[in-house]
Amino acid sequence: MRLFPNQISWLLTLFLLFLASCSSLKIISVQIPVPARIAIPNEIQSIVLMNRSMTKDFADLNQDSLEALFKRANFRLDKNFKDSLASDTLIKTLGNSMYESGRFDVVIPVRRNILNNNLSFMDTIKLLSLPQAKQISSEFNVNAMLLLEHIDEKVNTSSQVETYPYGGDSGDYYNIFNSVVSVYSHSVWNLYQPLEKLEITKFEIKDTLFWERKGGTLKKSVEKLPMIKEVLITGAIENARKFAGMISPGWQTEERFYYLTCNKEADEAVSQLKKNDWNQAEAVWMKFSGATAPEFRSRIEANLALAAEMNGDPKEALEWIRKSLLSKSHKETNIYYNRLLHQPWGDLKY
Repeated sequence: MRLFPNQISWLLTLFLLFLASCSSLKIISVQIPVPARIAIPNEIQSIVLMNRSMTKDFADLNQDSLEALFKRANFRLDKNFKDSLASDTLIKTLGNSMYESGRFDVVIPVRRNILNNNLSFMDTIKLLSLPQAKQISSEFNVNAMLLLEHIDEKVNTSSQVETYPYGGDSGDYYNIFNSVVSVYSHSVWNLYQPLEKLEITKFEIKDTLFWERKGGTLKKSVEKLPMIKEVLITGAIENARKFAGMISPGWQTEERFYYLTCNKEADEAVSQLKKNDWNQAEAVWMKFSGATAPEFRSRIEANLALAAEMNGDPKEALEWIRKSLLSKSHKETNIYYNRLLHQPWGDLKY
């Protein structure tokens, strides 16, 4: 059968469209790990949390008594509080946040308080000895102990009145009272790692929270504020979350791509990645990593780079994307290569 030039052109167009639809680029959203701002040694996987912050002047402060104190001070406070419930809440919140990050196994013992004979934080903190740290770590079968040495919370309240004119030409004014309560929380921790020599790392966490409420009278604006007990507990919770965010890795959503190759067997990996099973997806693509066709091989190698990154191996991801660029350079793979180089993985020099 003889083909005329216009028929050849038409068939060529169909063939190119087939290739374009067959070997297509797919965009997906993935969760990328973000390293902790403060790195805990990798060998520390399990930690026991203990509390040595409560000196003799700590107590579970009564909510009603705190509110009465607030009123007697004419709604003006500038005072340090030592609340035992806030101290214990700090321990529990930190432990839960660390565990939820997936980085640590955390033990919070029922008996977690260590006697503290200091009269105040100004007294010198006596560090635990190596035998003491080993004994506690062995008892709970962990790699290290995180000891809360101190928590101090300062509550400050203030009120201001703002005057506004009524509408029209009456010349009358009305008042709006603006009341603010803040809590400054300060915690000090020591991480004990009992090796041949005791390794101790100190952490100091500071945080301030504010609440602001308005009302037609001073009393109404103050009544909208959280109670002082609630302020103390919330301050401890946020201090713990801040600390956990510093030592635990996080996640951020980013866009990545993978190639459909028009090879039925190779593209079976797509069903696995949609299940977030990157090990199985990698196993499928790996069968074709030695393909002779450069175009096909480069796309398989780019897919393997993505699988390696999702499996937490950025160096292997870089190796695969470099191989992909050597097999056949694409704009997308060049972009991905540069993105991998600038991920916060640490030193990845190649």
